[in-house]
Amino acid sequence: MKLITAFCLLFTVSFYAQTQVDIDWPTLADSPWPMIKHDPQFTGRTKNIGPKSPIVLWSAHRENGIFSGPVIGEEGNLYFGSYAQLFMETDRFYSYTPSGNFRWEYITGSERPPQSGILIDSSNTIYFGSIDSNFYAMNPDGTLKWKCQLGDWVEEIAMPNIDLEGNLYITDYNGYLYSIASSGEIRWQVRYESGFRRMSSVFSPDGQSIYIFGADSNMFALNLDGSLNWKFSCNKSLRAPLVDSQGNIYLIESGVPQTLHSINNAGFVNWSTAIFESAIPTNSIPTIDYDGNIYLYCKDSLEPIKERNILSYTHEGEFRWSFNLEISENEFDEIWQPLICDGDGTIYFGSSYGHYYYAVDKNGNLLWKIPLNGMQLDHTSAIAEDGTLYFGVHVNSLFLTTSRTLFAIGDSVTSVSESSQLPQQFSLEQNYPNPFNPSTIIDYSLVEPGYVEIIISDILGHEIARPVSEYKTSGEYSLQFDSNQLSSGVYFYSILFGDHIKTKKMIILK
Repeated sequence: MKLITAFCLLFTVSFYAQTQVDIDWPTLADSPWPMIKHDPQFTGRTKNIGPKSPIVLWSAHRENGIFSGPVIGEEGNLYFGSYAQLFMETDRFYSYTPSGNFRWEYITGSERPPQSGILIDSSNTIYFGSIDSNFYAMNPDGTLKWKCQLGDWVEEIAMPNIDLEGNLYITDYNGYLYSIASSGEIRWQVRYESGFRRMSSVFSPDGQSIYIFGADSNMFALNLDGSLNWKFSCNKSLRAPLVDSQGNIYLIESGVPQTLHSINNAGFVNWSTAIFESAIPTNSIPTIDYDGNIYLYCKDSLEPIKERNILSYTHEGEFRWSFNLEISENEFDEIWQPLICDGDGTIYFGSSYGHYYYAVDKNGNLLWKIPLNGMQLDHTSAIAEDGTLYFGVHVNSLFLTTSRTLFAIGDSVTSVSESSQLPQQFSLEQNYPNPFNPSTIIDYSLVEPGYVEIIISDILGHEIARPVSEYKTSGEYSLQFDSNQLSSGVYFYSILFGDHIKTKKMIILK
């Protein structure tokens, strides 16, 4: 056992330009987003390019809300788990098509939500844990393959992982790490010191080492039989580290100051850098782009809490930039979900208190943000091969109803089939003329009566106007929108009707 101490910082480390590559993992599904943090090293990175504008391609409604997922399986189908709503049946696991059509739901029968992370293996078996203390394996048609009883419930932020032999790994509330065969038998379970409660395991690029945080302190490197290889001594860190393609491990240690460490595969420190003197731990896991730049979420612990930031560092530990979420002092906010990035380094994340969903480029510039209107986001998003971004949200458990809980975001509505993206309850036409100055016509139609809202937003997601907000009968309608008070630029107009929303882009040219 190795105890890593401060003298390791004195070792000379030679740094060089770093290029990250994807690690081949044949036991994982061949899909663009087969597990919550994308890959067994938890990079949260995809080669696909996500949306650079916030066009809502479609949205769907699950009355229990969405906590875990979605992840993407065969043929682009989406899989996700429900949220714990008061007085409602929340033991639901769902599948949707990439165009927003419902496929199936599985009911566990436990009345406890399946809120853990999700993973799909090369046989297209879908795995997830539940607060009912079971670990589930589902066939892609929605039938149960098997379930495995663990010692205690699987916490909502625990994420499964898979080794190169197809064995699964998950932790329970008692702090045990389990290794489960693909057939459903428990191979072994281990618990060191205070255990691994609320933590998730990560694999080295060669698949021979398991890295996992202790519940109270330290990071442990385990062999594939569960035995201890070495231990990195540190204060508490939350959720999981990430591993780059060279085998370096990045972890955030709580303390004053909070510190970002890079350690090698033997447990020795490459470098350490203080984040903020007053920073406090968060539940978000960093991401790393193809240039080796690291992105993490951090918040100021001074009262009142004034700053919530996305920070970026190079793979050598040099500070690059800080992006402030600009939440007012009187508002609470948190980023619980793991950060993700696309092929050009754009970072995607959303508020766990329901403020905004953000896209920030690799240089720290805001590309766009859209209001979540109180809908909370607790797990990571997923990016499809065509660049569509999917994410699921929910309301607070004290609320009994919810709507518009699954979203697909893209740069153009042509990326999703127009005929299948929404139930045909309404239509929204492209405005004309476009570009326009000073006014344009927006046509829409309703096939049934209902309450309708049309919202005009700028490219950052700020609402500019709400020219329609009323109950209307079925029929065809035309709205004339006047832009006299607006400057030239790109804007979006959205129609909300029942549980659905549709958005298009328009351009003011003066």
